[in-house]
Amino acid sequence: MNTIWILIQFILAFALIVSLHEFGHFLMAKFFKVEVEEFGIGLPPRAAKLFTWGGTDFTLNWLPFGAFVKPKNEFGDDMSEGGFKAAKPWQQFLIYLAGPIMNLLTAFVLYSVIILNIGSPDPSRVIIDQVESGSPAEIAGILPGDQIVQIAGKDINSFEVVTETVDQYLDQEIPIRVLRNGEYIDLKVTPLSNPPEGRGAMGIVITYPMVDYPFFEGVITAARDTGNMIHQYVQGIWQLITGKIDMGIESIVGPVGMFSYYEEAATLDEQAVLENEQKTNESTTQTQSGRTTSSGMNRLAFFVVVSIALGITNLFPIPALDGGQILLLMPQLLFKKKLSPKVEYYFNAIGMACLLLLMAVIMFKDIFMLANG
Repeated sequence: MNTIWILIQFILAFALIVSLHEFGHFLMAKFFKVEVEEFGIGLPPRAAKLFTWGGTDFTLNWLPFGAFVKPKNEFGDDMSEGGFKAAKPWQQFLIYLAGPIMNLLTAFVLYSVIILNIGSPDPSRVIIDQVESGSPAEIAGILPGDQIVQIAGKDINSFEVVTETVDQYLDQEIPIRVLRNGEYIDLKVTPLSNPPEGRGAMGIVITYPMVDYPFFEGVITAARDTGNMIHQYVQGIWQLITGKIDMGIESIVGPVGMFSYYEEAATLDEQAVLENEQKTNESTTQTQSGRTTSSGMNRLAFFVVVSIALGITNLFPIPALDGGQILLLMPQLLFKKKLSPKVEYYFNAIGMACLLLLMAVIMFKDIFMLANG
């Protein structure tokens, strides 16, 4: 697939995700009758004014990685009617919160599309996807497509049970039962305590079978799985903050790094289409169905993750993010005591400077890594 076309897709899709975040702010502001002077797609400088609707100028701006809304009198102490500061503190809180909520809803909708098209993995059935050459699994006679049913007499209902059980019997021969073409087969395998680099103890790569759902059950499943992904993201951030996991600056990616991941997703989608076209044993109808359901799903999954990350990250109590603005509202919400405009100004100015510096460092790191392969 042409890299330029993938880049255009990425920029447009990313701009849409960020614009939906801002659209959440816009809708909530309008709901509380707060005037919005501008809805910008991209970041300034302005390229063109698209149209005016409901007193809001919709504009297109030159920097594609972003979007913004500009409520009337968001900063300062102007309490005139229709301005942001004239809204009650709890209304301001909901306006700030609406952007991240819109991102999480976007993630849910995108994941619903994925599940309704290709189904959802069933983690209770552990299927062998690959068997490494010369591995204990190959020596034991395990084949791709086998389902692991038992190891050392223990029923297998998740990959975690596989790893926990195998770790108890390293360098020991243990029985393993697999399901192959509807038949149970008993084998013996000796997992290694010191396997070659990049391999597991048995030398297998696993996958999960996909389960198809009717519409309403698929939507419920998508809601549950999206909730789990949000929980895992928040848990990961908390572990990072508490020092339980260690991540350096090299682990943080900016737009360049994100594009490399998106390009990988696009390549996987292209491979899925080619694999569907090579299925000569299927009918024409089945082949067309496979092509339709597989195409684009990895890219959608990428933006599910981006939407969740954008929504949760914006809730961090950092100046210039929604969470930072919510933090400034806390004295009003809890104690009915308003911070002075001067404190708000310096809080936002210093925070914005730090945020821009971090973005510059990440961008430089991305470009450096790209230049060095």
